[in-house]
Amino acid sequence: MKTITRLDVTNDVALVTLGKVPSGTDAIDRIFSALTRAEINVDMISQSALTGPYVSLSFTASGNDIGKIMEITARIREKYPTVKPLLSNNNVKLSLFGESMPEHHGIAAGVFHVLAECGAEILLITTSLVDISVLVSDAVAEDCIAALKNAYEL
Repeated sequence: MKTITRLDVTNDVALVTLGKVPSGTDAIDRIFSALTRAEINVDMISQSALTGPYVSLSFTASGNDIGKIMEITARIREKYPTVKPLLSNNNVKLSLFGESMPEHHGIAAGVFHVLAECGAEILLITTSLVDISVLVSDAVAEDCIAALKNAYEL
């Protein structure tokens, strides 16, 4: 049985990283509530471990929303001046799926090996029991897609 059975590709993805976000749920609530009010669909979300009184928070959204996101991050900085936003667009999300992933070890390692062979810099990683999603730059996406399809016979 194949462990990875599907590869989905999402183009034109913006990556937003907010450094030095005050820890606790208040700041995170305010950030995502502001995004919701602006009707921005957030996809991948990742938070770092606590570093002193701060965390780093990364998420993705459509590249079409980058202007609205910039406005929101400016308003967030008014409330939380320590927040340091970094935004990039023209990224591609690669999502690999497989119902049998929970039954096997080393799946993520295999994916990361294929991406390393392509020279890809992984910008963000999220996982669930049945998927691994990685964000890579548009410049390497086609090579990564071809290599993943070849490696997993997709």
